[in-house]
Amino acid sequence: MSDYFQLENDAPARRILYVASILLIVVPFAQVGSQLWPLQLGNIQWRFSAANVLSAAILLPFVGLAMIMLVARGMQSRLFSLIVGAIAGVICLVLFASIALFSLDALQLKTIVQSRALEQFNITVIRVLALTTLFAVGSLFVALAGLRAPKTRLTPAKGGSAASRKSEDAVTLIVGQASQPD
Repeated sequence: MSDYFQLENDAPARRILYVASILLIVVPFAQVGSQLWPLQLGNIQWRFSAANVLSAAILLPFVGLAMIMLVARGMQSRLFSLIVGAIAGVICLVLFASIALFSLDALQLKTIVQSRALEQFNITVIRVLALTTLFAVGSLFVALAGLRAPKTRLTPAKGGSAASRKSEDAVTLIVGQASQPD
């Protein structure tokens, strides 16, 4: 791998990636939260609208979670990879459960939708189900990447990667040259 992706000795780059990832996760949810406030969980129309808004805003949080996973894997931090993988697994389960609940709400709402709005309603249902399914599967891949992290070490070591330390300690043999004792 090129030196560009070696983050073990570049703390400022890691901090920038972590902050950018956290912003990608938090800011969209704050914006969506302000649109959906006050919560009306008992109102089926509000739940349908909330699922629509959330499905449109989940791309950036997914990218942020994936970036955190890439940094954790690049740092060879098994502990951090496991934590991010577990969080992605929970998100995956929540997304699959929301697909089931949204489907039930859509079936119930379809009976009260006027015929002139039925086409737009169907398009919205298909879009929300497709996006949520894609992000649920994507979260599953992030979870698997985190939970299958190599068992090299639990936390990043100070002083470089294990591979660079091994290469520094290794005896070098140059073929074709004989060394003569002093």
